[in-house]
Amino acid sequence: MNKFLPFLILALILTLIPPVGSSANTTAIQLGSDALFNQFHHLIEGKKVGLITNQTGLNSQMVSTIDILRRDRSVHLTALYAPEHGLDGKTVAGKQVTSFVHPVYAIPVYGLSGSTRKPTPEMLKDIDILLVDLQDIGSRTYTYISTLQYAMIAAKEQGKEVMVLDRPNPLGGTIVEGPVVELPYRSFIGVDTLPLAHGMTIGELALFFNRTIGVDLTVIPMQGYTRNMIYQQTGLAWIPSSPHIPNLTSVFGYLATGLGEGTPIRQGDHFTWIGAEGLDSHKYADLLNGSLLPGVIFIPENKGTAGGVLLQINDLHQFNPAKTGIYALAYAKQLQPFPMPKSTSMQISMFDKVMGTNKIGLLLEQGKSPQEIVSSYEADLKKFIELRQKYLIYGDEPFIPLQPIQQKQPKQPKQPEQPKPSKPEKPVTPTPPQPGNNNGTTNQTKKPEPATKPIPQTPKSSEKIAYLTFDDGPSSVTPRVLDTLKTHQVKATFFIVGREVAGHEAILKRIVAEGHGVGGHSYSHNYQLVYKNMESFFADVEKGSQMIEKATGVKPTVFRYPGGSTNTVSLKYQDPKLYNKQHTVMQAIKAEAQQRGYTFIDWNVTNGDARSNKYTAAQTLANIKQQVKSQKEIVVLMHDSSTKSPTAEALPEIISYLKEKGYRFEVIQADRPTVSNVK
Repeated sequence: MNKFLPFLILALILTLIPPVGSSANTTAIQLGSDALFNQFHHLIEGKKVGLITNQTGLNSQMVSTIDILRRDRSVHLTALYAPEHGLDGKTVAGKQVTSFVHPVYAIPVYGLSGSTRKPTPEMLKDIDILLVDLQDIGSRTYTYISTLQYAMIAAKEQGKEVMVLDRPNPLGGTIVEGPVVELPYRSFIGVDTLPLAHGMTIGELALFFNRTIGVDLTVIPMQGYTRNMIYQQTGLAWIPSSPHIPNLTSVFGYLATGLGEGTPIRQGDHFTWIGAEGLDSHKYADLLNGSLLPGVIFIPENKGTAGGVLLQINDLHQFNPAKTGIYALAYAKQLQPFPMPKSTSMQISMFDKVMGTNKIGLLLEQGKSPQEIVSSYEADLKKFIELRQKYLIYGDEPFIPLQPIQQKQPKQPKQPEQPKPSKPEKPVTPTPPQPGNNNGTTNQTKKPEPATKPIPQTPKSSEKIAYLTFDDGPSSVTPRVLDTLKTHQVKATFFIVGREVAGHEAILKRIVAEGHGVGGHSYSHNYQLVYKNMESFFADVEKGSQMIEKATGVKPTVFRYPGGSTNTVSLKYQDPKLYNKQHTVMQAIKAEAQQRGYTFIDWNVTNGDARSNKYTAAQTLANIKQQVKSQKEIVVLMHDSSTKSPTAEALPEIISYLKEKGYRFEVIQADRPTVSNVK
């Protein structure tokens, strides 16, 4: 029996380890790290990866992102980068995090706190992409977000990509408070024009920072997260983010008790107590309780000769940590006058760095009330709230990450060399490039021509265009969609499943007669069949195309991949004898599609009706509103199969909303290849 004991122990251990990338969990949300490995893994395949992380870099199943990457044979984890407090989160504040070679992983671990806060070129030379997986606490002074900003600048300088795996703001996204950083007072605890409580996730902050950096940035959003969600509602376990932030109570108390740097006011008990030597605890509590600050009660409590108050937070949604901290400083100054630290032309005081300005210190020195101090920064705070709006990812409805959020910077074209003077030659009429052929070579297979070739409209730079698209029809729902489009004088594009044509020929003819576009969407829409191999895919697509042409007289010139061009479901059905994770069936299909001159159309906005047949019209409208920001060109994915009545019901409001946002509507044409790359 003893000889089998090691094997039994090993089997037990293996049953306790969740599978890599598993999405099965009891949490209310899934993190960006979950979404990366479950949905968007192709973005890192074949790349050399550097990872900025620490002990908080765990997925919703409590599996380390480091371990997931090390067990992933399709990527190469080449370096780790540790922020303040180190890779294990145990280094005390202010102590430099050293660099070393990891004794187990045998890769360099670079410290980004102390004398080297910004990754050097040497630190980045062996990576293609820099991943960031860190849990922030919602305070501008917490240096993990500063490390993110410094790393983005370094990556931009070295031509590296940055990918941020999003995580919750523990304080939620609705409390935005405190003075905004002014340019002369920027520091490692205030790297941008942020207030003390910014109300943004680390992914949203990356988008905000990138407005002035311009690095190639990808944010992998969370699933199920909403703007007003605090950490306790996520279902995630809290991992102590640093030695003095062991629990969520300390997270919420951090800004309320930790703003007195350089003054006699200090925090205690992991940011749950604030006070000072000689302060009258009862008078202090009376002043603070009398201010009726929401969500908190102040309990007088002495610590030796120091008087102060213990924070008893009773409503985490209403509690405003930064405003509470301003009130706590102001009332302490009233009860026990003390000199305020002042900045000079040679050195900025730590207090002013925390505040991001010298104005708060001056107002405290003048004995101003907390109400007057809060009023002094309200105008700047309002400007920030307006500025941050365009960088927010999440709204009031649970977010569904249908695609990563990418800010790719256009590559600067090389300046052509000046030709040497030569004798003039006989002018030659240039041959226009073939649509869909991006490499300058001549297509061997002629692209199918429409019955009447439309003249594409080139949008003006100031115009915003929306392309409404409907997949999987025609069906009994399609006439309702057509009626709405006719009423609102809007054109759309329908991607037809060939097997649905029989019996619906009249609907197809109406689509064409009313000026809408018709595209192919395979014949069977059977993933198991179409993604078995390249030949099966094109045979299925062509069969569907023939059905459409027979019914309408028009052969489709635009098509849509079942599941989209970035789908991963094809990996499940590809023939393992022909393909693997490094050489996939989708890669083969895309290469062949380019040779054949096909124009495949993706999308960048969806109403979400593909996820379930149990949905409401209100939900589809909310999904549209969540994703439409200020894009110049949007392709909206919807469906008109027989189970999609709520989509038809919501369509009038969707059209009205897009018109209010300044969009005009167009039919997708093969001559406008830019719309094929929006996803």
